[in-house]
Amino acid sequence: MRCVAHILNLIVNDGLGLLNKCIQSIRNAVRYARSSPQRLGMFKKCVEKVKIESKGLVIMDVPTRWNSTFLMLQAALKFRKAFDRLIDDDGHYLGYFIGEKQEQLREGPPFDDDWGKAEVFANFLRPFYEVTLKVCCSNTPTIHTVFGDLVKIQGLLKETGSSLLSSISIPMQAKYDKYWGSLDKVNEYILAAMVLDPRHKLEKLEDYLELIHGDGDKKIEAAITSVKAFLYDLQNVYMNDASMSLQTSQPSVGGSVTTFVVEVMKTSSSMTQVERKLAEKEQQRRAKKAGSINNDVDRYLLDSIEGDENSDFDILNWWRVNGVCKYPLLAYIARDILAIPVSTIASESCFSTSGRVIDPFRSSLSPKMVEALICTQNWLRSTHVALHHEPTIEEMEFCEEIEKELANGQSVENTRLPPRTRK
Repeated sequence: MRCVAHILNLIVNDGLGLLNKCIQSIRNAVRYARSSPQRLGMFKKCVEKVKIESKGLVIMDVPTRWNSTFLMLQAALKFRKAFDRLIDDDGHYLGYFIGEKQEQLREGPPFDDDWGKAEVFANFLRPFYEVTLKVCCSNTPTIHTVFGDLVKIQGLLKETGSSLLSSISIPMQAKYDKYWGSLDKVNEYILAAMVLDPRHKLEKLEDYLELIHGDGDKKIEAAITSVKAFLYDLQNVYMNDASMSLQTSQPSVGGSVTTFVVEVMKTSSSMTQVERKLAEKEQQRRAKKAGSINNDVDRYLLDSIEGDENSDFDILNWWRVNGVCKYPLLAYIARDILAIPVSTIASESCFSTSGRVIDPFRSSLSPKMVEALICTQNWLRSTHVALHHEPTIEEMEFCEEIEKELANGQSVENTRLPPRTRK
């Protein structure tokens, strides 16, 4: 399983390279404002003069982390007018970028063209940032939503309107195609996880495939068949696993058919003769399918999809409640597949195991945060300290000697202390 967050990072970095000059000029402007208390105070005065209402201020980014660059651009865009005012009010601001001999010391300051490009690019990056946050979550399963997010990102890369985004999206699309350009490159567990989402099943997967290939494409039918075959193979593997000791009690499959019959009877009074015949045919079709079902995969796919599309849907709880009684074998499969992480970034941290060294990429952190990182790393890597002291042989012999002397009524004032406690 490739790390989705790392691939997204590679895709976005290809787009960032084309706007390096624009981003670097804004980055340098932010660094100037945050470089000293005096400069920060002058910047705050400019914010007050242009009447910008915001609880926060500009933040510095880590150049190797595009998500921090996105947050830096997003924050800086709010204070665009304050940076423009800084040119007039702070005599040292332009000198930070341009020397006395008019030589360019560093990129900047940012002007209207730079701000315009940054605004377009920041809006373009927002979906990438949101997907990255989602896949890096370590407390809830995310593998069942990954394929839908990938399809949306592909659509975003293809639907660029402006010439700026078109030039940016070309290398990003090339990188996307390298890793996810075809279904053969998408991990089959990602597709299976989407089918195991009771809100999606094969219907939603087919919808996404139609967005990629178009209606009626033969690749769609082949992909659906491949995913079903993969689930059947998993079912056989789990069924043959003697260690699970799974006693699969096949529940009655008439539940969904019975529910359908009740629904037909409720609406029969308002149905026309043609509609009633169609409903009866659908009832017969479902009953025929249900009669030939002898495995959990087919039973699960035949049942209607869940209508709950809200963000609070708990897929693990759904399988915990419904899986045990309706699809016992498939519940084991869903448990293992939904537990697969799609990102390794959640396990990475800022605590470098190579030593307490702050590299240039982390030098933008505040002193308080650096202290917190170093202290926490020190606590995590500290050696084990035994709180319960085990006595040595000499100490045990000394205690026994004292007990004997006390039992015999002898004085213990001049008794020799053991080596470890002697002063």
